[in-house]
Amino acid sequence: MGIILQILGLVITFTMAMEALRRFGIDVGWLNPLTFFHRRAWKKKVTTPPLYALDHPVDVVAVLALATVQTTGAITVQQKTGVQALLQEHLALTEGDAGSLWVASAHMLRNRALALSELPEVLARSADKFTDYHVQTLKTVMRSAALIEPPINAAQQQLIDAVDAYFAKKNAAKGPWSAAS
Repeated sequence: MGIILQILGLVITFTMAMEALRRFGIDVGWLNPLTFFHRRAWKKKVTTPPLYALDHPVDVVAVLALATVQTTGAITVQQKTGVQALLQEHLALTEGDAGSLWVASAHMLRNRALALSELPEVLARSADKFTDYHVQTLKTVMRSAALIEPPINAAQQQLIDAVDAYFAKKNAAKGPWSAAS
């Protein structure tokens, strides 16, 4: 019982000392563990590029469809309308929603080709939400986007193969026991 009273006394003394320092204008807010973790989480959220923060399969499909056509260089009007039509068809979006998704994806990629080394970061947050149907839709949209202006070039094929390899590795990591459930 004496130890509990001593600990309680230390806590009260420490609290009063911190309050006295605060009254004198000395900032001791950095000692608060709750604000430390909150500040750290906020910093991580703010410093993460939006391209790596995609957490919905629909957004990832749109970005990767755009990345597929961007490997050819400048995007043509035919490619843009083709990808928007694919988004409308496969993701059941309206014309306006497909256009908005295109603009958002273009903003995230900032007129540059997606490097294969970036693919794991793009897929990291949303990969667990991808069902087999979502993966098939992603592959179909990417292949169809590549075929808007045939033939499929080497960079497009590498991107499609990298997505296949990523999800094959992810499914293999689940193990045989998780497939039965």
